[in-house]
Amino acid sequence: MKNCWLIGLLSLLSGISWAQCTTGNPGTNCSGPLNVQPQAGNTAQSAITLVDLGLPGLAPAPGQYMLSIAGGVLVESDNGSNYHSLVGPPGPQGVKGATGAAGPQGTPGPQGAAGLVGPQGAPGPPGLTGATGVAGPAGAQGPAGAQGPQGPPGSTGAPCDYSFYYGTGFKAGVGPSEVGGSFDRDQIDMSNATTVRFVLTMGAAALPSGSYAQAEYTPDGTTWYALSGEVPVTTPNGTYSSGWQGLPTGANGDYMVRIAVYNAGTIATQVALRQLHLQFK
Repeated sequence: MKNCWLIGLLSLLSGISWAQCTTGNPGTNCSGPLNVQPQAGNTAQSAITLVDLGLPGLAPAPGQYMLSIAGGVLVESDNGSNYHSLVGPPGPQGVKGATGAAGPQGTPGPQGAAGLVGPQGAPGPPGLTGATGVAGPAGAQGPAGAQGPQGPPGSTGAPCDYSFYYGTGFKAGVGPSEVGGSFDRDQIDMSNATTVRFVLTMGAAALPSGSYAQAEYTPDGTTWYALSGEVPVTTPNGTYSSGWQGLPTGANGDYMVRIAVYNAGTIATQVALRQLHLQFK
């Protein structure tokens, strides 16, 4: 339909010999026949070109027939009627043509990136237990190895128990007194001892409150140092102990040892010492 309108319009225009045009408001007004004449040597068909300015079209007017552009489509108004498209409805679909030959195969695209690793599947059931293999023959016994070198001599073990006195009583002077005098001392190698305790047995006679007995040692034969803890000698008829205590600093050695009693009273007093034992480990 659009083509029919354009052919008719061009035929009408090509049959008109001349026209006069003046500038109007708006647009350009032409009177008389309008002749569209191609230039000499032109190789294209005659045509009238409408440029789409994207502006509203002129209002339809009685007695006028207008061509315009609306939304990129050529439209026409007859004698004041609304604009309508010059494009007719689509014709019926034609018969489907034969399928063309297949084109050449395209080149393969690049390989895609590797997908994410899926979650680990559940562990399968345990397999059947294999049959027990036959025991192999016993190997021959190898020759005895050479005897290693003799190690260094071991250290002497700590002494266990030393008895210092066995009697029915002892008269302790005021202050410190050595039980049995210098005749009841003992030389003891305490080089490997770590702990010591003093144990004594009391009879009926005891010393005043604050009195005690303890073991002492001397590294030079002159100065005496405490070796054990203090054991009270104020309660009669019993066995009493200092309890295990760490060996004093400097006591690890082969030293002379004695037992001393400290009388806290004001007069010499008989004390019923029965057994005195010094024990190490």
